[in-house]
Amino acid sequence: MIAIPLAAVLLYFSLRGVEWRRVGHLVSGCRFNFLFLSLAVGVLGYLVRASRWQILLNASEKLPFSQVLWASSAGYLGNNWLPARAGELVRTAMISARSKLSRTYVLTTALAERVTDILVLVLIGSFVGLGLEQKPLWLARISAVAAAAAVLGTVFLVALPIVHGWADAIVARLPVADRLKARLHRITENMLAAMRGFRNPSRFLRFLALTILIWLIEASAAMAAARALSLHLSLPVALLLLTALGVGNALPATPGAVGIVQFVAVTVLVPFHFTHTDAIAFILTAQAVSYVVITSLGLLGVWRYRMNAPKSGPSSPQRTRGET
Repeated sequence: MIAIPLAAVLLYFSLRGVEWRRVGHLVSGCRFNFLFLSLAVGVLGYLVRASRWQILLNASEKLPFSQVLWASSAGYLGNNWLPARAGELVRTAMISARSKLSRTYVLTTALAERVTDILVLVLIGSFVGLGLEQKPLWLARISAVAAAAAVLGTVFLVALPIVHGWADAIVARLPVADRLKARLHRITENMLAAMRGFRNPSRFLRFLALTILIWLIEASAAMAAARALSLHLSLPVALLLLTALGVGNALPATPGAVGIVQFVAVTVLVPFHFTHTDAIAFILTAQAVSYVVITSLGLLGVWRYRMNAPKSGPSSPQRTRGET
């Protein structure tokens, strides 16, 4: 497993030479008004994320915002504490179990969110980087690779509805049992149905606008966390940091991306008048704020899900789009 050794190496280089006395001084002198502002803005960000996901889910079935919010929050909680971004499976299972949507349909919408996030982040980071001379060279190179991957992923998702007939023909010719062919057909149908939501111009524009808003909110939360420590983080640098963190999340990571987050923060912030120690103090504070927000929302989401369990028994509603 490469994630643990990678995290250990990156954490070593990130924390080497940190003046922990100054970290303690910055944290002890924290301005709570800005810290609470960062918490509030962080909560707003997850509300907007749930609203964005609801746009895709509602293309097939109208789901209440509260149901989407709690499932989304539980999923992000799982991503923070479980390996391999298993939270995506958590929120998929929670929506599928309490709706007529299949697991494949719901998971495809969740993956579409991830692809869009990467694409928008890389575009924002590239645009912001044009006006920043100190942009790390390694980030520029990795961003190019991430941008290419995001574009390919977008093309694949958008092209799915177009190649519907081809997909059916390929599955029909596979040398497998009829039962497996039927299952593959259902999976293909669900993926195609999930991506047809993007073919509605109004729905797509709302989804894209909320994606941009999400990252502006995330940048604002980071700026407020920096101000809480009496550090200055400008909007362009905050967006560049979020881009780097988004790219870093593509690497094999431990729960919470420990090691990667600290390494990215030091690498990005030090060229912009942050000391090594200041960068670590900031990212630890920002992570703590993020963990408080998503742990609170996630645990509340799990509790609400269990409290609203069907009274009649464990059977789930009949799927409108297959059982896969």
